[in-house]
Amino acid sequence: MPEAPQAAETPADANRRRMAKVIELMPFAHHLKIEFIDCGEGWAKLAMRYQDENSTAAKALHGGAISSLLDTTGAMAAWTTSEIATPRYFGSTVGINVNYLSGAIGVDVFAEGRVLKRGKEIIYTDVRVTDGEGKLLAQGSVVYRIVERA
Repeated sequence: MPEAPQAAETPADANRRRMAKVIELMPFAHHLKIEFIDCGEGWAKLAMRYQDENSTAAKALHGGAISSLLDTTGAMAAWTTSEIATPRYFGSTVGINVNYLSGAIGVDVFAEGRVLKRGKEIIYTDVRVTDGEGKLLAQGSVVYRIVERA
C-alpha cells in the first residue's frame, strides 16, 4: 500500500519547531531545566522542572530561577513575531519586572508569555508563572528588542 503524502510544514509549525530547538540548544535553559511547551502567534509557554540546584532552603524555588524563566518566556513570546534562529534578526531583553506572589516549594513551574504590543523593534510582553495546579506564583513584564541586521 502506498504511503500517504505528508502535509507540508506550515509557517506556524516551522516557527514552533525553531522555538523548541532554540530552547533545547540554550545552555542556561538546559542548566535550569527550562523546556519548550508550545507557542503561537504572540504567545509562548515554557516549563521549568524542579531541581534542588535551583532552590533555597526547604525546596523553595529561588527567585532568580523564576526571573530567568519569566525572562526567557517573554523573549520567546516576542520571537513569535519574527524569524527566530535565522541570521536575519538579532534580539535582546531591554527590561524586566518581576512580582513574586507565592512560593513554589519543590514543584515544576510553568510560564506563559503574551505580547501586549509590538512596535517596529520593541516588543512588550506580560508573563505569568504558575504551578501545575494553576496557582499564580509570579507575574511580570519583559521588554524585548528585535532588530533586523544590516
